[in-house]
Amino acid sequence: MQISELASLSGVSVHAIRHYESLGLIAAARRPSGYREFDDSVIRELRFIAMSRQCGFSLAQIAEVLPAYRRKTLTAAQMIARLEERIAELDAEIAQRRALRKHLVSHIAWFGEREPQPASKSGFPRVRARGSDEAGLSGRSRRK
Repeated sequence: MQISELASLSGVSVHAIRHYESLGLIAAARRPSGYREFDDSVIRELRFIAMSRQCGFSLAQIAEVLPAYRRKTLTAAQMIARLEERIAELDAEIAQRRALRKHLVSHIAWFGEREPQPASKSGFPRVRARGSDEAGLSGRSRRK
């Protein structure tokens, strides 16, 4: 079958199919015209890849188990173990994000406790009056 039909039947975009093929996750024969020709078994593989991506697995992680999936030797226990590992990774990420959130909230509180600098009556920041002599400088310009 051609790539457009495969995309329609598998629910995976043509772009993603080409990407997976370029990575070696799926294979296609080439017709003399240069068009890709996919075997029906690729539909099943693409659905597995899509499901794995939805679970948050990287393409490298999927590539590790795809050969066993193709041979139909990937057991439910193996998939459960991988899914449990993924849950542990997510739990660690959630803990890190909660810690970061707590840190950000503490910064908000810290900044909230600080009072803004008082402004002049006009609402503009205070500036030195012309001619004042702070730090030994005169307000007049010196011409020679």
